[in-house]
Parts: sequence; structure tokens; C-alpha cells
Amino acid sequence: MAEIYTFNVVPDDIGRLLPRIAFDALSAPTETQAEDIILDHAAELSAFLSGMGVGIQAINDHPEYAMYRVCQRYILLRFAAQVIRLRNQNSQTMADRLDEQAEGLKETLRTRPADMGAQRPNGPNSPNILRSNANYPEQIYTRQINSRSRVAINAAVDRM
Repeated sequence: MAEIYTFNVVPDDIGRLLPRIAFDALSAPTETQAEDIILDHAAELSAFLSGMGVGIQAINDHPEYAMYRVCQRYILLRFAAQVIRLRNQNSQTMADRLDEQAEGLKETLRTRPADMGAQRPNGPNSPNILRSNANYPEQIYTRQINSRSRVAINAAVDRM
């Protein structure tokens, strides 16, 4: 099981995205609920990275890594979107856009790891995020032939 790392995101960090939001015992969400929301999104991210084979603790220990900042931003974007929805502030459009940005960051982590340092998974059992098993030249050749384009077929024949 992967441990949960928040990458030092705290409720007050929401001011980076939403400057007029503050938490107390009577706010929605309360400060305790805000901390739980951060933990939920941090758990999601930690499980995702752990499943990719990334050493999360090493990233958490090095705030100078670009990936550390990406992880912080992901948690913060998800947190801000959820707070907007809970407070019924602004339109759902902003919350949706924050979620889209977070999904974009997650996709970036999945397909183009920014800076994993020594934690970059590259073993034979690591996920195919850093290399491909696809045979692109064969796929291109097949599509050229199947296109029935005379130019493509002539080019494929000339290549032989």
C-alpha cells in the first residue's frame, strides 16, 4: 500500500487560486473538512503515482523537483474545484475548468513524467509510459496500402 503524501498542500494554499476563500469552524467546508478533502485528493494522486511505479516519498522529500510542483498543483486544483462546488460560489464552469486543468496535469504525469529524477520507472515491469511497444512503421505502411491511394501505394512499393 502506498502512503499518502500531500506535498505540503494546506487549506490556506487555496489563496493561490481563490484569494478570498478562508476556512474556520463555521465555513463550508470547515477547516477540518478542507484538510480531509486535501487528503482525499492526495490519496488519489499517491495511489496513481504508486501504480505507475514512482517512488513518491523521494519526490515528496525534494521540493526542487518539477514533479513535486506538478503534484502540488494537481491537489490544489482539485481542492479548489471542490470548495467552489461546496460553497456554490461562482459558476460550475470555473470548477469544471479547474478539474480539466487537474486532469491535464494527471495526463502529463502519465504520459510525460516531468522530473522523476532517480524515481523514473524504467524496469521491464514498469508501465509503458516511457516507451512504446507499438510498431509505428508497420501501422503506417498498412494504412498507406489500405488507403488505396495510388501515390501512397507507389511510395510503399518504391520503399521496397
